[in-house]
Amino acid sequence: MNPLSPLTYYRRHKGQALLLLVLIGSLTLGVFSMAGVMLTIMRNIPHQYNHLTKVSRILAGQDLEPGIAVQLRAHPDVTAVFPENGLTISFPTWIALEPRPVIGVMEDDLGTVIKTCNLRLKEGRLVEPRTAEVILSEEIAGALDLKVGDVLGYEIDEHYYPTIATELTLVGILENVPTEAGPDIQLGFVSYEYLEGHEAYQPRLSNLLIIPRPDRRVAVNDFAESLTGGNGNNPSVRLETFEGETESVRQMEKAMQGMYTFAAGVAAVSAALVVGMVNRIAIARRLPELGLLHAAGYEKRHLIHRLVREIVIITGIGWVSGLLLSVTASIVLNVTLATMGQPVIDLTSPAPLLFTLPIPFAVIGWVTISVRRVLKQLDAVAIIERGNLSMERGHRRDRSRSAPRPSRNPLSLWTFYLRHRLRSLALLASTGLMVLGVAFPAFFMFMLLNWTWPFLFSYASHTSIVSPAPTYQAVDPATLAQIRSHPGVADVLPVRSLSMAANAVPSIVSLPVYSVREEDLQMLLDVYGLYVSEGHLPEPRSGQIVLTRALARNRGLSVGDMVGRTIHEMDSMPTELTVVGLLDSTAPGLAERKGYRIPTVPRWAAFIPYEFVEHHERYSAALMHALVLPVEGREAEVENWLEESIASPQVTVQTFGTTYRHQYEDGQKLLLTLAVTESILAIVTAGALAILNHIFIMQRRDEFGVLHAVGHSRAGLVARTLRESAGIAGAAWLVGAVCCLVLLFGAQTIVYVPRGMSLDLTNPTPWLFTLPIPLAVVTASTGTIAWALSRLDPVAVIERR
Repeated sequence: MNPLSPLTYYRRHKGQALLLLVLIGSLTLGVFSMAGVMLTIMRNIPHQYNHLTKVSRILAGQDLEPGIAVQLRAHPDVTAVFPENGLTISFPTWIALEPRPVIGVMEDDLGTVIKTCNLRLKEGRLVEPRTAEVILSEEIAGALDLKVGDVLGYEIDEHYYPTIATELTLVGILENVPTEAGPDIQLGFVSYEYLEGHEAYQPRLSNLLIIPRPDRRVAVNDFAESLTGGNGNNPSVRLETFEGETESVRQMEKAMQGMYTFAAGVAAVSAALVVGMVNRIAIARRLPELGLLHAAGYEKRHLIHRLVREIVIITGIGWVSGLLLSVTASIVLNVTLATMGQPVIDLTSPAPLLFTLPIPFAVIGWVTISVRRVLKQLDAVAIIERGNLSMERGHRRDRSRSAPRPSRNPLSLWTFYLRHRLRSLALLASTGLMVLGVAFPAFFMFMLLNWTWPFLFSYASHTSIVSPAPTYQAVDPATLAQIRSHPGVADVLPVRSLSMAANAVPSIVSLPVYSVREEDLQMLLDVYGLYVSEGHLPEPRSGQIVLTRALARNRGLSVGDMVGRTIHEMDSMPTELTVVGLLDSTAPGLAERKGYRIPTVPRWAAFIPYEFVEHHERYSAALMHALVLPVEGREAEVENWLEESIASPQVTVQTFGTTYRHQYEDGQKLLLTLAVTESILAIVTAGALAILNHIFIMQRRDEFGVLHAVGHSRAGLVARTLRESAGIAGAAWLVGAVCCLVLLFGAQTIVYVPRGMSLDLTNPTPWLFTLPIPLAVVTASTGTIAWALSRLDPVAVIERR
């Protein structure tokens, strides 16, 4: 056996080796799990568009112009063009219900579309024409707990089947054909002829499904874009492509990756500090060994290489062990989720692995620097004679240690830490860094929730919005007449809906823009508490727009500027509109209502003349909506009536209550996911810091033994340790919190305030995720000394001294 091999050292110091393995492995597990869960959530969102990697779809606002289909069929890269009039079905995920398309195609086209989408029948049979039947991908059926023969529809569950007006029987289940390329596709299919001929699904929109030749999808999309208004030429139709639909998701994913890269980097630096401190303590104990080896002829560089090799091996084993444990846990989780039809963690993705890489590199780099600094002072003779690194420096250190600066209160809270600054600084820095790493991403995640409030409530906070459901052209006039006849309804205003892009950093979202009649606009502004603070209201039949100051600030607009699709590709207005007025609010933010809690946010809204949109041929795609104004004091009554009596597969009702509930439910799911990912990292790093503090406390056994021998009770010594640990942990928490607030304030000032947005720096919830860190440090310190004192013999301590 080689007495100088790393294996020999580990066998003789099993406790320290195990400690380092646990530290590095647990941090690797925490970072991998955090990144894996969050990236799985983000990457699951585009699944609703995976079929667009095989086909493209043209969505029509009204009857589709025949010339578009003719030109597409004549294109050499197009295999086929089919009419389509499908539905949507809701897919339950960790965060929210996500739509999945149920494509309505004719009998002759069904087999071609299924084959193109890389699907095949797994169970049951295909739908027959003109029958109330449906087939679904196995992922959708599994998530909804459906099997062949089950019936689905709006009356069965309005949340899962919001657009299915009649009962449809599940007659078949599809599976993805194994292939080397392309994502799994989650789809459903229903009979085109059945939807076209059933009165419950009228009036319907007719779309086009485009099947390109293999590897020519991009070229076909470019051609289709030129036909469907890529330059605002034909806004009556819209091309649906995978790249276009997932752009905002990709931006959000990049932002998440940035935030969690920051958190992983902080965890790596903290791990390096902890492991470096543990290793430094170990080196101090090994000085006699190193001095003898140096005196025996081993050069310093050889000793440095040996110590670095030891930490490289132990770090590598710990990192690999953490990865293996992470993969094992992910496999177990995936098996559980797969049986529930839920998205699973993609173990083939290198992203979670890359997030863990800073941990071993930071640890090895920091320990290497520390080892070089220590061994640079190595003096073999001094070590043999005195046990110090250097004869000259040892004298100075011995004098300082033998005659420390007197303290007026040697048992005060800070005396030990002031005399052991290096240990105190390591614990302070590690704890503070982890508070920063946990709290900073949490604040941004919570802000995701607050971003949606102004978009959702800008119109729904004082009115209810009645809209045609997806795939329907308009709200039935009989339904509008029924709403007007209700005694609690003051008025019903017809509006047409467009959209305008808003910079919700790190993504871009679409905000509804309503065209309002001249006689209704001022009344609507009064209802929303808005008034013209600059410029004037738009004139009827003019290409003008008025918007709130918050929205104008977000887009960097002022009176006289232009908006439209040619200005910003996510604006749906096909012509350029001139900003002629800015609106301010008489209230500080959205209205509060009893029983609801809404953050104070500015109102984001915009209005254009109804007469202009109604008579302009290029705005024919703008769908008709109705704003329901309740009689004052009867808001809740009207909302409940609309939800219970008006909402249907053909009509979507958005009220203050439904909007709040949907936002609250989605927020709770997001918070739960955030709690899981953040808590994993917080608990793991708290354990690492607790272990470090445990080492510090165990080195003070002699001190506590002497104090116990001179009359201090065990309970008093435990209380003293509790005060010391709570003091340093509290100070470290405050340092981390201050650093986090400085960074957040910088982001607030530089990024969000100029865009009319705001981080909620007063929200206490993100700080709750950091509490396990100081609590674990205090608990470990107190528990360690309580355990040590229970087995401590003060007489033996005195005799050894």
